[in-house]
Amino acid sequence: MRTPIIALALALALPASALAGQAASLCVYDPGGANGDVFNLMKDYRAAAVGWGVDFELKPYTDEKTAAEDFKAGQCGAVLMTATRARQLHGFIGTIEAMGALPSYDQLKVVVKNLSSAKGAAYLKSGDYDVAGIFPGGAVYLLVRDRAVDTVEELAGKRLATLDFDQAAKVMVKKVGATLVPADVSTFAGMFNNKSVDACYAPAAAYKPLELYKGIGTEGGVIRYPLAQMTLVLLTRSTGLPETYYQQSRDFAADAFDKGLKLVKAAEKDIPANAWIDIADADKKRYDEMFLDVRVQLRDVEKVYDAKMLKLLRGVRCKSDGTRAECAAKRE
Repeated sequence: MRTPIIALALALALPASALAGQAASLCVYDPGGANGDVFNLMKDYRAAAVGWGVDFELKPYTDEKTAAEDFKAGQCGAVLMTATRARQLHGFIGTIEAMGALPSYDQLKVVVKNLSSAKGAAYLKSGDYDVAGIFPGGAVYLLVRDRAVDTVEELAGKRLATLDFDQAAKVMVKKVGATLVPADVSTFAGMFNNKSVDACYAPAAAYKPLELYKGIGTEGGVIRYPLAQMTLVLLTRSTGLPETYYQQSRDFAADAFDKGLKLVKAAEKDIPANAWIDIADADKKRYDEMFLDVRVQLRDVEKVYDAKMLKLLRGVRCKSDGTRAECAAKRE
C-alpha cells in the first residue's frame, strides 16, 4: 500500500555539536512507520549522506505534527515536512505551496532545480534554518461527494475539511463561502468518508491508502484542477552539519525529482477515469484570477505568503505561458 504523500514528512535529529563523520539521528516521519515508502527512501538518503561526512541513525515517526514539534523543541536537528507545515519557521519555502501558484509539474521542476542550485542557496537560509532538499508530493485536488459541486459558486455553504494549521486554506475557504471544518492529516479522510464533510482536498497518493473512494462513492469525484503543489522540504538548523553537506543534500533531492514524480503520476493513474471531474477552460481562467487575488491578500494583508517566492513562482508561470493575463499586470 502506498504511503499518502499528503502526510509525508521526516525529521533529522542532530546535536548542534555534531561533526562530519559522527553518528546522528535521522527521525523519519512516515504514516507507514519503518515499513513506509518514505522510510525506505531515507535509507538511500542515509547511504548517500555517509559520503558527505554524516552517518545517520534512522528513526521512524508516524505523525507529522509530532516530528515538527520535536524539531521546534530541539529534539531533532532537522525535519522534512510539507512546506505548509514548515511555513511558520521558513516563510519563503513555505510559500512554494501557494494556492494556484504552480499549475504544472514541469513548472515545479524548474523551481526545484533553480532553488537547488548554488545560486539558489541564498534563498534557502532563513534565520536559524536552512532548506537541504525539496521533493515533489503531488498536486492537491478537491474531492467532492456530489459531482454537481463542480464550480466555486457551488461550494458556498458546503462543509469543507480544512487543515487546522494552514492559515492560507482558511482564508480561501472563507473566500468561497464554504463552511470550514477543522481537521488534520489524520482525521480529514475519516470526516470525508463518513459524510461529516462535503469536500476535502488531498494529493492523488492519498486516494487509495486513505480510502477516499468511499467518500466519493458513486455520486462524487475528483476535480481535475491543481489547487497547489504539495512538496516535502528538508529543513535543518544552521549548525552542526558540514558546510558541504547542504549543497550535496539539495543535489540529491533535485536528482530524485523525476523518481518522486513517477510515483506521483502512478498514484494519479490509480484514480479511476470515471472519478475525475473535468471543468471548463473558462472556469479555470476564473479560478486562476481568484487564486491570484487570494495570494495577494495572503501576502499583503494576512502576511502569510513570502513576496520573493511569489515573484519567483510568477516568473516561472509567465515564462511557461506568457499569454496569462497576470503576466502584464505584475501584481506578484
